[in-house]
Amino acid sequence: MTPRNDIKREATSIKINPQLWKQAKIEAIRNDLELSELVEQAIEKWIEDEAHKRVKGERK
Repeated sequence: MTPRNDIKREATSIKINPQLWKQAKIEAIRNDLELSELVEQAIEKWIEDEAHKRVKGERK
């Protein structure tokens, strides 16, 4: 994953299930992360997993 301290960030707005957002906040606190870091990590992991699936021919 990309180092976090030298990345320019962009503010954004999304709609998300409130319960999922609450769980994300709790996990960020438990893991001593900013909520934006947790979200970035989750998105990066999803992208990596999808790319891996495409390479293996598991995706449509």
